[in-house]
Amino acid sequence: MDFKNAKKYILERLETELPDNLYYHGVHHTMDVYDASIKIGELENLSQEEKVVVNTAALYHDAGFIFQYEENEVLAVKMVNEVLPKFGYNNKQLNVIGDIILTTRIKTRPKTLLEKIMCDADYDYLGRNDVGQIADTLFRELAEYGFPFSEKDWNITQVKFLNKHEYYTKSSIQLRRDNKWDYLRYLKGLK
Repeated sequence: MDFKNAKKYILERLETELPDNLYYHGVHHTMDVYDASIKIGELENLSQEEKVVVNTAALYHDAGFIFQYEENEVLAVKMVNEVLPKFGYNNKQLNVIGDIILTTRIKTRPKTLLEKIMCDADYDYLGRNDVGQIADTLFRELAEYGFPFSEKDWNITQVKFLNKHEYYTKSSIQLRRDNKWDYLRYLKGLK
């Protein structure tokens, strides 16, 4: 696998082709998720190939936003299957990467360790100190794409989501869960 060039390829496409009004799902989010997948993968003692596979999935997981906003994950998987063979990825790796990406859909539950790492990386920010600023970018983006919320409704939506959300890996539970609960308590206190 030529991970280095597969990474360069997708980052160039995301930089030039993602809509400017993706305040949350921009290249910065992809890099954030990628960095979290590296950290979690290390802590979960992945093999070198597993690290490459999950990190590739992290880089490509939101590539479908190039084409459309909703149901973008399916288009990301399509891109993976078209592009990554050129970088030496085999069918087994493509299938695993595709499954990892599809696990990032809302209401989908991860089954494998790599899928769990991806889900935890995608929502890593929920347990960080910058969660409020990042949540604000999602609030702006949703309004831009036809899902406007009042501030009160947004906070209610976040509370509902945080109550259902869970981290799956031991690493993320240890690193992020307590801060996530702090943010949830903060949101519940906003009346």
